[in-house]
Amino acid sequence: MGGLPWGGSEAMWFAVATHAINQGDKVFVSVYDWGSPNQKIKYLQQSGVKINFRKRFNAEATTFEKIVRFVKNRKPALNKDYQSIVDFKPDTVFISQGDSFDLAIHHKALHTLLRNNNIPYSFICHNHEQFGFIPSKEIYPGALEIFKNAEHVFFVSNRQWQLTERRLASKITNGVITWNPLSIVVPDAALLWPDDETAQMAIVANIAGSKGHDTAFEALSSPEWKQRKWILNIYGNGEGIAYLKDLTFFYAIADKIKFHGHVADIVEVWQKNHLLLIPSAGEGLPISLVEAMACGRAAAVTDVGGNTELITQNKTGFIAVSPTTEAFAAVMENAWKEKENWEQLGKNAFDKINAVLEKKPGEKIYKLLKT
Repeated sequence: MGGLPWGGSEAMWFAVATHAINQGDKVFVSVYDWGSPNQKIKYLQQSGVKINFRKRFNAEATTFEKIVRFVKNRKPALNKDYQSIVDFKPDTVFISQGDSFDLAIHHKALHTLLRNNNIPYSFICHNHEQFGFIPSKEIYPGALEIFKNAEHVFFVSNRQWQLTERRLASKITNGVITWNPLSIVVPDAALLWPDDETAQMAIVANIAGSKGHDTAFEALSSPEWKQRKWILNIYGNGEGIAYLKDLTFFYAIADKIKFHGHVADIVEVWQKNHLLLIPSAGEGLPISLVEAMACGRAAAVTDVGGNTELITQNKTGFIAVSPTTEAFAAVMENAWKEKENWEQLGKNAFDKINAVLEKKPGEKIYKLLKT
């Protein structure tokens, strides 16, 4: 992932790598260089994993840097980062994409090198743009070969799979549905309901990209909402924090928005909060939704990615038909009218997620990569 040092999309490849180590495999990991490695990367290093730190993409590169980048894309063997993967002589390569087409748009030279050296590869697709656009030539027809040649293409929701097929105008017959690993041990029962008369709502997401914090702020800035007793707790870090803090003053709701940064203990989050908000414009399947439901909390979500594969209107949560402010404001009005039922909806969500929860997705992917 190029936008932040770590995020929900990193959990899966880390789980696969960790399981591979435990099976006695040799593992090579190639990640972007963010300076001081985080704890998970350090853990892999201490476990004997060889780490290749790649230079991050520079949008403001000099002319010389752009020429070098151009040559490397045309001559993959000159790219030391890609060549180091080949030199490791892997039995298989697993590629984690921030969205569905990173490999096609940014790393096609890697695909060329893998094919030239007859190295099997699989990849996972994470975030996906929800709404229509004419795909660039890198996607259609450029990505067709990349998807066709993969051993496995992993998706985190059925909606994401369907939208990717639409982008490619082609069926993906080597696709597999999986979920990202949870960062919590799933409780045996829904957490106790927070004893707070003020409605405590939460957005749990990196503060970058199209997570929709700004949409939620605008939806909650109406005169009616300003008169109600609620707090919106923001959990996460990212480049957008300063902007969002200013936006709370712009909408005159700074007293109702609380920024907590990254909180490692998700159970602690849901011991305090009543309702999850996911106002995103694009998702694969947000792991924050799965974790909230596993703790016994309902959610108000936009109809993007796999959200509606888990949320049923007025049963396990509330669904906005689109990620516009108008639509999200409407769903929040509906949610507020049903506020006395949030606890029951949370229990319904707990039952729903426990019926479908994938327990060890990292091991599942590992087994598929080994066959």
